[in-house]
Amino acid sequence: MRLRTLAALVAVALLAWPAAAQEQRGSIEGVVRDTSGGVVPGATVTLTGGSGVKLDTVSDAQGVYRFPSVAPGNYTVESALQGFGPGKVENVRVGLGEVKKVDFAMSVAGVSENVQVTAESPLVDVKQSSRQTNIRAEQVELLPHGRDFTTLVSQAPGANTENNKLGGLSIDGASAGENRYIIDGIETTNLQSGVSGKNVIADFVEEVQVKSSGYTAEFGGATGGVINVVTKSGTNDWHGNALFNWQGDAIAGGAAPAQGFVNGSTQNAGVRTLRLKLSDPTQAEYVTYPKDEQNRFEPGIALGGPIARNRAWFFGAYQPAYTKTTRNVDASTSGNPNANAADVTQKQRTEYVTANQTSQITSGLRSRVAFNNSWARTQGLLPALNGSDPLGTNYGKVSAFPNWSLSGNVDWTLSNRFFVGVRGGYYDSDQHDSNVTEEPRFLFGNTSNIGMPGVPANLQRPSGFISIPSNNKTVRDQQTRAYFQADGTWYGSLAGQHQLKFGLQADRVGNNVLTGEARARVNVNWDAALSTGVPVTRGTYGYYSVRSNDVDPRKGLITEGNIHTTNLGLFFQDAWTINNRLTVNVGVRTERERVPTYTTGEDIPEFGIEFGFKDKFAPRVGASYDLKGDGRTKLFGSWGVFYDIFKLELPRGSFGGDKWLEYYYTLDQADWTTLVDNPNCPPACAGTQIRGPVDFRHPSFGSDSIEPDLKPMRMQEAAAGLEHQLNDRIALSARYVHKQIDRAIEDTGSLDAEGNEIYIIANPGEGLTELAFTGPNVALPKPKRDYDSVEFAVEKRLANNWYLRSSYLWSRLWGNYSGLSQSDENGRTSPNVGRLYDYPLMMFQDGGVAAFGHLPTDRPSQFKTQFIYQFGFGTTVGLNEFVSSGLPISREIGIYPPNTLPVQYKGRGSDGRTPMYSQTDFLIQHEVRMFGQRRVQLSLNVLNLFNQKTTIGVHSTFQRTGGVIPNEAAFYTGQQTLESLIAPAIAAGNLQADPRFLMPNQFQSPIQARFGVKFIF
Repeated sequence: MRLRTLAALVAVALLAWPAAAQEQRGSIEGVVRDTSGGVVPGATVTLTGGSGVKLDTVSDAQGVYRFPSVAPGNYTVESALQGFGPGKVENVRVGLGEVKKVDFAMSVAGVSENVQVTAESPLVDVKQSSRQTNIRAEQVELLPHGRDFTTLVSQAPGANTENNKLGGLSIDGASAGENRYIIDGIETTNLQSGVSGKNVIADFVEEVQVKSSGYTAEFGGATGGVINVVTKSGTNDWHGNALFNWQGDAIAGGAAPAQGFVNGSTQNAGVRTLRLKLSDPTQAEYVTYPKDEQNRFEPGIALGGPIARNRAWFFGAYQPAYTKTTRNVDASTSGNPNANAADVTQKQRTEYVTANQTSQITSGLRSRVAFNNSWARTQGLLPALNGSDPLGTNYGKVSAFPNWSLSGNVDWTLSNRFFVGVRGGYYDSDQHDSNVTEEPRFLFGNTSNIGMPGVPANLQRPSGFISIPSNNKTVRDQQTRAYFQADGTWYGSLAGQHQLKFGLQADRVGNNVLTGEARARVNVNWDAALSTGVPVTRGTYGYYSVRSNDVDPRKGLITEGNIHTTNLGLFFQDAWTINNRLTVNVGVRTERERVPTYTTGEDIPEFGIEFGFKDKFAPRVGASYDLKGDGRTKLFGSWGVFYDIFKLELPRGSFGGDKWLEYYYTLDQADWTTLVDNPNCPPACAGTQIRGPVDFRHPSFGSDSIEPDLKPMRMQEAAAGLEHQLNDRIALSARYVHKQIDRAIEDTGSLDAEGNEIYIIANPGEGLTELAFTGPNVALPKPKRDYDSVEFAVEKRLANNWYLRSSYLWSRLWGNYSGLSQSDENGRTSPNVGRLYDYPLMMFQDGGVAAFGHLPTDRPSQFKTQFIYQFGFGTTVGLNEFVSSGLPISREIGIYPPNTLPVQYKGRGSDGRTPMYSQTDFLIQHEVRMFGQRRVQLSLNVLNLFNQKTTIGVHSTFQRTGGVIPNEAAFYTGQQTLESLIAPAIAAGNLQADPRFLMPNQFQSPIQARFGVKFIF
């Protein structure tokens, strides 16, 4: 009967639609024995939680009991059976995904039969072989952090915020586009870029789980980490708060977060900035623009309590954020004597809302429904800091960003041997722009016409000039995700205890987009030549280019389409516990994935790429050994295969969504304002057309554009470690992790005779892209990213007024491929379409050898400490310290202008590293008790307490304009180097050196502070 039941469950799993699990629970289990070691069946085990939940179960014939679904929190577990003294374990902390083992040794009742036997609360999860960090409520409340939940994640060892290099969070060396983000059970990962797609203010967060390695077969779609967030819930007691937070320029060192990059340099108010001299772009200078006047106000209210005591609870909170930024620009602030004065205010508003309802319907039936909203609106653009905006510039653009999610789950314990979980949800994100300036946008880039003969004074502008702040108009860019999951767990006995788990899941995603430049973008290159121009390379004043498209040529780059696709999968896993000490976790996962196309037509398939279940077969194996059988020490290890799920960046760009043609003309007139006035421009623009149209978004369809034997991106990992509980408060750990990319998918490029960038979507170095060059044959290097790390950590739970977590991590990140975000491109997040493989020679260095080395986010040594201390007089301090090695510096030169493909011609790490990085964040909070449970909290949260200004990046590109053109046969045979071509190209006027080359241009974000007052009731 038991085998028939198991077979039926497996059959159900094989018909399932799984995509990726969203873990929203933990569990408690154990064995009840007597003092002689014999099992005790029939004992009543009671679980009591701080929220008011109270659950009962009975130990089975093997003495085993379990609570398979409990919310994160602290619990008391008690055992009772007539004839035995009762047992009790207090303060059992359960985090997301944790399985806490609580065993009882019950003594025979005697004279003192009412005396309770108290065991030690477990800190080590001896059942699992995964590596995860749980950031709990007290750490969220009492440690310094930013406003979004993602600022909490970097507390975990191996998790770093690499905004300047990867555009987001890096976990175990992976790029920002390789993580998955889950909020209250619904995935909120940005469908296009793979970064976090939803803001949740940290004040709403109950717990953050960071899974980094060894996670079981139910988790898919991530080659980085899984970030799982649960918001606060209600309890049996009525609780609430009213608060007010403020931060502003008066207590800040400059703009934060970073405002981005302009011409390769950080451009922030109040922060040291490297720029080309406005009147002479052959020279560089540092300037520090005055701080903007900025204030952010956050009023908020929260309330939670019982709907029915011990059965149903609710929690809700509303905390809008209002930010007002005023920027004054004139000749004195900009360092530009010709600056046009501007005094502009930008207003930003975000409506943070969370609401949920939790029910313990019966002892075995639990449910939760959650809603999260982060609708935002930005009213107004800010003027250029260098004072180059024309008089009358329209700063009135308004952008609205709807963003919400709704999710629910039901966990049902059908019997002591069978448990079912069902969950579903919907995620929606969009953008709408209004009051957009619909005019051509002129950019001078790295050149200037100041002082140029023949150019009237009223038409002279500095380098970096942009005629209007933005002409990009988004009518819609809606991302949707509809999600369903059902999983079942069966507990059985056969040569030990088994926990067989399978799931039913479906993930339907969509993107309805119409966005782009309302008019053309015009890049003007003064006194510069296009070395690949025909019949000439320049006009009297240089050359210029016009960005357009083949649908509406008067506009610039546009993106349009309306797609949907459903990704399916399957997992099955077994946690097999042998002799109550060794647990072996074995599982397998597979998926079916379809990548949609953004255009339609007779010869256009609905899906550009399809992977069947046989293509994404991912086995996982792990083991955890309770060294002494007392639940205090475990040895563990794991190995697994992980596959990525496509983001929408590649299909938008390669399957007909993006439309971009570039035309090049001689610059024969000083009046640049009329270059594109002709209604038939392009192609009938001023001057002589010398190149183009170059199609930078040539659609990739067919066997000559998509590798016929294309395989999914795959990563392998292996991990091993030791965890030991010293006592009921302190645990030590040591871990080794190895991760490697076996295969990637990239648009692998070449140039045709007209200079069009033609791409093959391939596994680089395989199939159609096996060779980088012929005559002689040179193999194209395959993508390589190897990550190895050794981590030592100690954690003391919050007790006796203090908490500590401290870790040291040694790591090595080596290869030639950063992943789905492009660390070689300063924070670009364009999965599968980065610049790295856009031309084969980019993968080589001088000498014709493949360019392997330390990748741009390689940090060999990292030290992290989080510390909390609660004084007896109501004051609490929290400290977050991060110290790490600097980052590698690699110089680049552009080849084949105007494509200007970057090549690290002296190899990776050619110019050393940036300085060692360190930052101290600090929080102080004081609480004043009033009457009853009412109290007032005052807090000060400071990031970068000592206002350190460490260099975190340099300007690594050699050229300001132009580039070099190699003889590839000579290059690959070592007879020619790119370095040897630089001087002749400069002499011929085809290359101009950038004076900022190898100068520091990115710096640590300055000190930021936030005051808060909270009334708690």
